[in-house]
Amino acid sequence: MLTEILQALASLLIVLGLLGLFAYGVKRYGLLPGQGRVKIGKKQLDVIESKMLDGRNRLVIIGWRGKQYLLGTNPGGIRLIASDSEDAEHTSDEFNKLVSDNDKH
Repeated sequence: MLTEILQALASLLIVLGLLGLFAYGVKRYGLLPGQGRVKIGKKQLDVIESKMLDGRNRLVIIGWRGKQYLLGTNPGGIRLIASDSEDAEHTSDEFNKLVSDNDKH
């Protein structure tokens, strides 16, 4: 009786351990649908701060390639509000292209 309980507990721990390793791998390597692959090395994109304005609107400060961008997000899309970049118009076009390319995937 005791050996059967210990065997069942050992089996449960093995299964939970394998499940934990699988979950870590999925998160680490971005294997979920809709998520980009995580590059090993230096990250280019950081969410510096995020603030909900109401149930549908959010302000987000993003760091990308050494610059910071203030974005407004809502169910209708993403809008660049401000940037510390000198060439904000060019960056805005490049960013909008990246967002629209990402929406297609």
